[in-house]
Amino acid sequence: MATELELKLMLHSDYLKSASDFLDEICALSDTGDQSRQPTLALMNAYFDTENADLMQGGMALRIRAVNNTFIQTVKTRGSDRIGMHARGEWEWFLPNDNLDLSFLAEVPLPDALQDMSWSRELIEVYRTDFERQVWNVRFQDTKMEVVCDHGLVTSPYGEDAICELELELKEGNEAALYQFALQLAERVPVQVSIVSKAQRGVRLKYGQIEFPNKPLHTANPITLAAYWYEVWLVYWEAMHFMQDEALLQPFRHSVSQLTAYLPNDLVKVLNDLDRHLESCLMVEEAMMLTKLASIKQIGIAMLMVGQWLNQQTA
Repeated sequence: MATELELKLMLHSDYLKSASDFLDEICALSDTGDQSRQPTLALMNAYFDTENADLMQGGMALRIRAVNNTFIQTVKTRGSDRIGMHARGEWEWFLPNDNLDLSFLAEVPLPDALQDMSWSRELIEVYRTDFERQVWNVRFQDTKMEVVCDHGLVTSPYGEDAICELELELKEGNEAALYQFALQLAERVPVQVSIVSKAQRGVRLKYGQIEFPNKPLHTANPITLAAYWYEVWLVYWEAMHFMQDEALLQPFRHSVSQLTAYLPNDLVKVLNDLDRHLESCLMVEEAMMLTKLASIKQIGIAMLMVGQWLNQQTA
């Protein structure tokens, strides 16, 4: 079992080349040979659950990945949430073909609701992802990370959703470097922090619902309240693009306004400046608004700066 820690970034497909060029340039600067771009991969992932979504509700994802005719079965458990980041348990096993082998699950500490394995008789393929993956090995400030760019589709009987994202996964060193490197990237390419996994993309195609964090009591400590409004802010950003609904810009801005009550003055200024920029977007023709928003670098920079600060407070 491994615990992966990664920072996921959403970007518009128009900026894929810009992101790739930036990462290629970073690798080209290395004179030690420990930074490199790997061969491009074509990946398929089939995700399994019951019709009643027992695995999702129990906090587990089960998939088979195919890479160049090599089949890997993976189990991921929800693990502990990190503000704007992902930390979860992960188990992998090689398979001879694309058939599940549930005997491996004996090695996994299954969530309580799934331990009797009764759900295993009702498994179906609920959605799949097909995407092209580019991978860069990067060393930044004595930290090793793997930067992945995925571009493709999530498909299910209920529709499809685009995949266009970057993942910065910590391999060795200080996790703070993930944010620092992401901020350098965000200065060059418009990216935004994403908290929606590919598995969650498949699930929301079926239910058409956006999952919000649980709201803490108003008496909770300021950092807890800041973390809540930060995640609401991120959820509204992704919901706006998933639902193609520019009307969600208003609750998106409202969550930013609520967040400022719990931040230091320098970050409050960053968010206030951003909101004035967003105000100008209301003058853009509705059909072009989401494209315009996706091009604004200040959005991702602000998301990363606040996420970095919050993680420093909870470290």
